[in-house]
Amino acid sequence: MTHTILVLGATGFAGRQVVKAVAGKPGVQVKAATRFPEKYTAPATNVTPVHLVQENAETFAPALAGVDLVFLSAVPLDLEAPSKLRPFIDEAKKAGVKKIVFLSAMGVEHAPESPLGQIEQHLIASGIPYNIVRPNFFMEVFTESHFSPTIRQLGKILIPAADGKWSLIAASDIAAVAAELLLNEAHNGKALTLTGPKAIDNHEVAAIIAKASGKDVTYENIPESAMVAGIIASGAPESAAGFMSFLLSAVRDGHFAPVSTAVKDITGREPLSFETFAEANKAFFS
Repeated sequence: MTHTILVLGATGFAGRQVVKAVAGKPGVQVKAATRFPEKYTAPATNVTPVHLVQENAETFAPALAGVDLVFLSAVPLDLEAPSKLRPFIDEAKKAGVKKIVFLSAMGVEHAPESPLGQIEQHLIASGIPYNIVRPNFFMEVFTESHFSPTIRQLGKILIPAADGKWSLIAASDIAAVAAELLLNEAHNGKALTLTGPKAIDNHEVAAIIAKASGKDVTYENIPESAMVAGIIASGAPESAAGFMSFLLSAVRDGHFAPVSTAVKDITGREPLSFETFAEANKAFFS
């Protein structure tokens, strides 16, 4: 059976891993959605970039043409995501899409009025067969994202997480689950919480990074206000900084410490440990 899969956020951490995961499957064509298709380098011959801008609904129908499966994700920390992705889901239904796998976040089932919660509910109500994946924080936040600059520049993890633990997950494991869900109807209707193999605190994160990189790395629990100011100074909107602050308060409160077996249940293998991830990505810490 042949499939054409549209992957939103194809240049993001999860999206680019999903593209790689499904590109190797037989009978699959991949449409990699990006704001700048002219800048996209396809990782395989069956991957084609397509123009899609989430705040521009006119880009939806052309991107969905000929598509039967969709990996759907919002722009990270976007409080306006529901107003963008609800119309996309409606357009996908018009286009005859047979399944959507939506990248949500851990704990969203307890916050139905949150941006991702609103999208989940709209997808469920749409009648399109679906899966929802709710991962913990990505391990990549320490290599290529929010918390990485201070590790490289100062040898410090500077976040307001107190002694909270989190069961971090690698984007490649999220993608492996998403690829299986997209191509296997047996899982339809499931919502899965995705985590790494164990919960660790940020002192442990720092020690693991130090061992992998060979540099001194420590963790400091900073005030929320300091982190928010730093995120805004980096060019992110104030709303995104506030959203991150809220998420880290949940880390402090222990809401991101639970561990699930969903990665192994779906893929048949254990998720990557942070030790393995840090060793494989140690170049990012220097």
